[in-house]
Amino acid sequence: MKHPQPTTETPTGYESVRTFLTAVALLAISSFGGLLIIDGFSRLQPLVGLGDSFALTFLVGGGLATLWFAAVGVAYLRFRPVTIHYDLRWPTLRDGGWILGGLAGIIVVSLLAEVVVNLFGSGSATNISTAAAIENPVFIYSVFLVGNLLFIAPIEEFLFRGVIQGRLRESFGTITAITITSVGFGLTHIPSYWFGGSDLLSVGVWGAVVSIAATGFILGYLYERTNSLLTVSIIHGLVNTVGIGLALLAVL
Repeated sequence: MKHPQPTTETPTGYESVRTFLTAVALLAISSFGGLLIIDGFSRLQPLVGLGDSFALTFLVGGGLATLWFAAVGVAYLRFRPVTIHYDLRWPTLRDGGWILGGLAGIIVVSLLAEVVVNLFGSGSATNISTAAAIENPVFIYSVFLVGNLLFIAPIEEFLFRGVIQGRLRESFGTITAITITSVGFGLTHIPSYWFGGSDLLSVGVWGAVVSIAATGFILGYLYERTNSLLTVSIIHGLVNTVGIGLALLAVL
């Protein structure tokens, strides 16, 4: 299933600039909108008798923020069609190879980023899920584990790789589109560290952002190679599952 094909005319300089600004706008609207949703829910909680549980803020506010990502992508597609390769089907053995290779590549990149961060200093790099899990780690990580696979990863891949990367590809080509999208993917995770109470100027936070951007680059490359949003959503979900699973094991 694909959205209607966009025009195939060679883009002018003006159109390329407009495409870039559109991508920046989508990244900003999704990121700041998600931040406002989580912050707004945290302020609403005590007013409606839900207390000040940060775990609840994460689960409900974070869930609504993820839905906001989906709403931004769907709204834009109604305004400006973008070709998206959903490829909704049962994965094949070939898909399994891409999934395992992508997972291994992202894990290696993440480990290298951690080594570099440790060489140049650490600093706080606590994200919203880690901060929320302090109240009830087993429950929070268990819910997050399921929500990540079925909800968070597919929606983020739809917006970033499907909509934003797909739009950029029309004007800039594959590599530039992947690069811009992956940088934006990393930057849009900064609010997560802000909610987690991290020092946003620390080496730890920016090391994490670079690692996430590198992960986004690998996902973007694999999306172009496989033409399958399903495949990269599975890889994305499994990468997060590894991290969540390790955090869960650490508290058991």
